[in-house]
Amino acid sequence: MASRREWSSLSDGYRSRLERSGIDRAAYESGASLKSARGHRETPEHPRDAARRPAEFTAYRVRNAKNINVLTDDGLRRVRLDKADRSKVAQHWNAAKLWAKKGQADKVNAMAGVTVQDVDTGENIPLAGASMQLYQLAITGQMNVESIYVPAA
Repeated sequence: MASRREWSSLSDGYRSRLERSGIDRAAYESGASLKSARGHRETPEHPRDAARRPAEFTAYRVRNAKNINVLTDDGLRRVRLDKADRSKVAQHWNAAKLWAKKGQADKVNAMAGVTVQDVDTGENIPLAGASMQLYQLAITGQMNVESIYVPAA
């Protein structure tokens, strides 16, 4: 973690912003949290913080959740996910398509069982590995780029 600059080296505007948020020189120098002064009282300063501490940022995760189709061992499943989990699902789709097109199963199998969490229910949903169910989705055309965004059957 980077060390803080000296109070005297802060710009007048930034010092005023801190003071409006109740952080004076003594509080700043003693290491008081600057989250509220930076506008992050209710939101994470970085999206990865929401993924690391989901209970603390539930409202943020739910507000920014989007529906996406997840490849599971039971087929396509439409789930509302936060950004970090949507990224995992997109990586999984890429690995699954690589397996379906070129037979390279190592990446999709490495992600098999990795879970994503439905922000509405809290349910952890495991991602599929190379399987006949996944193969069926591929040969029936349900595993194409658009399928990740369209409603699941």
